[in-house]
Amino acid sequence: MKPEYQKLEAFVDAKNVFDVFFKNFEKDLYDKSICNDELVCETLYHLDMAKNSYKKDLEMAKSQSDMAMMLKLLSYDPRQSAQEPEYYGDLDQEKYKKNKPIHWLWAFFDKLPISRNTLFAFPFRRIMGKFMFKHLGDNVKLFHNIEFSYGYNLVIEDNVVIHREVLLDDRAGIIIKKNASVSDFVNIYSHHHDTNDIMKISLNPTTIGEGARVTYHSTVLAGQSLGDHAVLGAMSLATKPLNDLEVKGGLPAKKIAMVQRKNFKVQD
Repeated sequence: MKPEYQKLEAFVDAKNVFDVFFKNFEKDLYDKSICNDELVCETLYHLDMAKNSYKKDLEMAKSQSDMAMMLKLLSYDPRQSAQEPEYYGDLDQEKYKKNKPIHWLWAFFDKLPISRNTLFAFPFRRIMGKFMFKHLGDNVKLFHNIEFSYGYNLVIEDNVVIHREVLLDDRAGIIIKKNASVSDFVNIYSHHHDTNDIMKISLNPTTIGEGARVTYHSTVLAGQSLGDHAVLGAMSLATKPLNDLEVKGGLPAKKIAMVQRKNFKVQD
C-alpha cells in the first residue's frame, strides 16, 4: 500500500482572508520604519484576541490598574521576554537581536488554536522562517512546536518536512537538505558539553542529508550527520555519522540495513 498525500486548500472565503493577512504581515515585517517588537504585539493580539487595538487597550489597562489585563498584554511583547538561547555565551547578539521578536512570535503562535490549522500555519511559519533562518527553501512543511536555538544558523532546503515537537539545536549550525524528513519528537544537536566541566562546550555542525529520514523519537548528537537517503530508526541515538543509504537503529544506533535506490521517491 502506497497512499498519496492529499493536497488540501482552504475554502475561498478563508483563503482570501489568510492571503491578505500574510501579505500585510510580510510587508510590515520587512518595513524598516515599523518596529518588529510592536508588530509582534499587534499580531499576537490580533490572532489571540481578535482585536487590533493593542496599544490603546494596554494604556487603558494601566490607567485602570487592571493587573490581569496588563499581564496578558505585556506577555505579547518580546521586549518583556527572555528565551533560553539568550543566556548562552556563544550567542551572536546582533544576529539574535534581529530574530528575537519573530522568535517570540513563533513560540507564542504555537500556543494558539490557529497554529494547528496547517492551511494557515504552514505559510505563516514559512514567512517567519525565511526572515529568521539562514536559509529556508520552497515547499517546506513545518508542523507545530518546533523549537530551535538561534535560527540564524539553520538551513532547511526545499521539500523538507519537519513534524511536531522537534528540537533543532542550531548553536553551531544545522543543515537539513532537500526532501529530508524529520519525524515527531526528534532532537538534532550541534553542541555538546564536556564530561568533566559542564560549562565547557564543543560546537559541531550537523547535516541531515538529501532524502534522509530521522524517525520518531530519535536523537542525532552534535556532528553525527546523516548521509543522503540514510535512515535513523525510531527511538535511536546517533553517536556516530550515518553513511549514504545506511539504516541504523538502537541505543547507540548500529547498522541494520541499507536503503535500496529503487525505493526513492521525491515528496510532493
